[in-house]
Amino acid sequence: MPNQRLSFISDKIRESDASLSLVHRFCVVAAELLRAQSASIALVIDQAYSAIAASSPLGTLLEEQQFAFGDGPTYDSRESPIPIIVEDMTDRHSAQKWPAFAPVASKHDIRAVYAFPLRVGSAYLGVLTVYRVEHGEPTAQEYADGLILAALATNELVRQQAGIAAGDVLSSSEPGLSDQSTVQIAAGMVAEALNCSIVSALVRIRARAFADDKPVNDIARAIVARELILTK
Repeated sequence: MPNQRLSFISDKIRESDASLSLVHRFCVVAAELLRAQSASIALVIDQAYSAIAASSPLGTLLEEQQFAFGDGPTYDSRESPIPIIVEDMTDRHSAQKWPAFAPVASKHDIRAVYAFPLRVGSAYLGVLTVYRVEHGEPTAQEYADGLILAALATNELVRQQAGIAAGDVLSSSEPGLSDQSTVQIAAGMVAEALNCSIVSALVRIRARAFADDKPVNDIARAIVARELILTK
C-alpha cells in the first residue's frame, strides 16, 4: 500500500469532524474521495447484520434494504473476496441480478454501487459501500482509496471486537492486507499508470505472472512495493 496515499487518507480522517465516531469518519471520507452520495459500513457476523455508520441516512437506508431483501451488491459482498463494482444499477443485468434492490436504488437516484468487503483472511467482518448518483466504474485512484479505507475500517472493527480502545487511525505499521487485497491494490496502481480499466490491469498482472512463471501474488507484491513497473 503506497505510504503517501495512506498518509493522505489518514490525515483526511483526522481532520474530519472529531465529534463523530472513527468509523463514521471513515464513511464521510469515503463519500468525499469516491464522489459518492453516501457511504456506509456494516458489521456482519454469523449472518447477523448491524449498521455501524454512514455518511448520511441514505446510506443506512440502502444498506438495510439490501439485508432485508437478501438482494444487492452490499449483501452479495458476504461471498465475494474482492470488491463488487456495479457501474449502473439501472441496466438490464443489474435489474435481473438484484430484482428487489435495483428499483430501490433507482428510486433514490443511485446509479453506481461499490461494495468493499471487510475481511481478515477468509473471515468476513462486514462491508464498506459507496453509493453514487453518476454511473460508471471508479477511477484507479478511487478504487485504491476504497481499498485503503476498507483496510483501515477492518483494523478498527477488529480492535472494537477485541475490546481495544481506538487509537490513532495511522499506526506505526500499515493495515494488514490479504493476498487478494494486494492484487487489487496493484491493479489500481497499474490502471492509474497505464490509464486503463481495473479489469484490463488485472489481465496484465496475470499475464505477467504467467510469462514470468510466478504466482500472481508475487507479481502484485512487487508492483505495490514499486519493485516492478508494468508498461504497455
